[in-house]
Amino acid sequence: MRLHIKHCDKELKKPVMFTEYGLSDQNRDYQPTQGELFYRTILNIIYKSAKKGSGAGALVWQYFVEGMAEYSDEFGIVPWEFPRIYKLTVEPSCKLARIQRLVEENKNLKHLCSK
Repeated sequence: MRLHIKHCDKELKKPVMFTEYGLSDQNRDYQPTQGELFYRTILNIIYKSAKKGSGAGALVWQYFVEGMAEYSDEFGIVPWEFPRIYKLTVEPSCKLARIQRLVEENKNLKHLCSK
């Protein structure tokens, strides 16, 4: 990730978007705390990059609503079943929105980010 960010900063002079990242729950000895650490690491790197101007954001692969988990591959999660991971994804989203001054302009973001 850091190498992609560096190349986008120095060579391409364009923002970078990280898409479809996740941690498989099929990994041997998988524990939800591993997922939490994985998401925290990814989102911290993206936030630091965005703060400097090069990071554009990220898309988690993949969120489901309740009752849809049967359609999941091993990367899917129902966010509110893992409140710590859900919080980990909302907080950096709000930080990124604040950098771009989107929170003040959008009532849905204002509501989400005021929690």
